[in-house]
Amino acid sequence: MNLPNLITLARLVLTAAVFVSLESIADPLHANAKLVWIAFVLFLIAAFTDFLDGYLARRWQMVTAFGRVADPFADKVLIAGSLVTLLQFPAATTVLTTWYVVIVIAREFLVTAIRGVVEASGRPFPADRLGKWKMVAQCWTVGALMTMVAGTDIWVWAAQWGFWVSLVLTVVSGFNYVMKARDVLFGGAK
Repeated sequence: MNLPNLITLARLVLTAAVFVSLESIADPLHANAKLVWIAFVLFLIAAFTDFLDGYLARRWQMVTAFGRVADPFADKVLIAGSLVTLLQFPAATTVLTTWYVVIVIAREFLVTAIRGVVEASGRPFPADRLGKWKMVAQCWTVGALMTMVAGTDIWVWAAQWGFWVSLVLTVVSGFNYVMKARDVLFGGAK
């Protein structure tokens, strides 16, 4: 187990701690700000590890099969799980909608399935720049939503902006992955 893979595993542990912090809040209508801020900090650290593990794996030439599976899995758990958990808080649902969460999760299922089919054909199918920007926008949105749940209004604009930007990037990047894999998915179409 190399360092980048350990960082990926740490992201999963941090993600679980984010969920525990948010789920420990007994009254979603009057959220315990301290627990939300703990979740916020843990979320930011977890999000940063997404950049760090990939950077180190590429720089040190430590890309492994485990990392190629675990890294996107950890990303999906962090984002999808955080969004689902935030749906219980009325402060978050002034911006966050269930249909948005369904679109995010559906896109992740789609890209995972496409990646599996393409890589089974013998061709690598790594994340692209658009998918990485999508992740940044989603992290921005989740972080801003958490500040709203903590009781601040200063980042409402950031949550609203992030919601729409991440929605567009989620849909466009999903379509982009379909187009990149069209030769495998649609039997030779160019």
